[in-house]
Amino acid sequence: MESIDFLKDFFVTPSIGLDIGSFSVKLALIRKTTLKKETFLSVAIAPIKNAPSREGIIEAIKEVFSQVKTDCRKINLSVCGPNVVMRYIILPHMKEKDLFKSLEFELEKYIPYKKEEVMTDYRILAKLANNKILVLLVAVERGFIQERVDLVKELGFEPQLINVDSLALVEAFKATNPSFKGVAAILDIGYKISKLVVLDNDVPYFSRDIETGEYEIAQTISEKFGIPFEKARALAYEPQEKREQVAEAVNLVLSNILEEINLSFEYCERNLEKKVEYMFLSGGGCRISVLFDSFKHMPGLRLEFLDPTRGFKLVPPLTEESIKAHAPLLGVAIGLALS
Repeated sequence: MESIDFLKDFFVTPSIGLDIGSFSVKLALIRKTTLKKETFLSVAIAPIKNAPSREGIIEAIKEVFSQVKTDCRKINLSVCGPNVVMRYIILPHMKEKDLFKSLEFELEKYIPYKKEEVMTDYRILAKLANNKILVLLVAVERGFIQERVDLVKELGFEPQLINVDSLALVEAFKATNPSFKGVAAILDIGYKISKLVVLDNDVPYFSRDIETGEYEIAQTISEKFGIPFEKARALAYEPQEKREQVAEAVNLVLSNILEEINLSFEYCERNLEKKVEYMFLSGGGCRISVLFDSFKHMPGLRLEFLDPTRGFKLVPPLTEESIKAHAPLLGVAIGLALS
């Protein structure tokens, strides 16, 4: 990652990723030069006041765009959570038009919704042995996705693409770890939802949303210590001399997160023959000290932090130092801008 003075160069149309989370809105704007083949990154983050109110989200979106000056109104969005269903399906190799017909015909076999209740898409991820293919099917409740689209259109923006958080994280991972080989997990610990995705080299084979995050950890500390939520949140990150007491207070929450991760890894090893060797951590909660301590005790697993800003030229006033604290929050937004 290198900080630069903004160059007077020719740029292709910028790409914008807008990550609307439970606690904050994150924006990543990526510009590529046509002459020097360099990629420039601008980012902005704004908290959602009275989260998750619609008015708070609108104000946060306005705030991030005021920080990143651009005339571009085309944006990429993403979704996650209980309104989103992702299924990894192994099917016989077939032509794409036949695959589309097959998935349309058998859609309700794979998802817990009626066809008319959801918007769907699919992607062929890999060709497998024995003339098989791995297909990812995604279904999102129509009302949920329409609400998100209507909100940004009301502000004058034009959604170009709607991705899923976990796949956006994969895009960020591929861009910043282009030579990675092996089986890795990305765990993005969000405010209320954590995202887990397992990939072999650069192909995702498994993903799920875990409905636990930074909020539940901080809320538990608040209740156990009898302190305001914001103080509890700060204590989660910097427990100092209270490290053991904090770990004991959130033991049940940490155990639930670890159980979800271990069950997912066991599934991948048993059914997909994919043994996870690395886990890359991202999201606002990835630096909660007692959570990281728990991960360190997972056998045979190498832990690393995912830095989605690595390899980009930073547009002033961004510097390596100023972006360091916020980099874990930016994986989805940067992945969307790269999509």
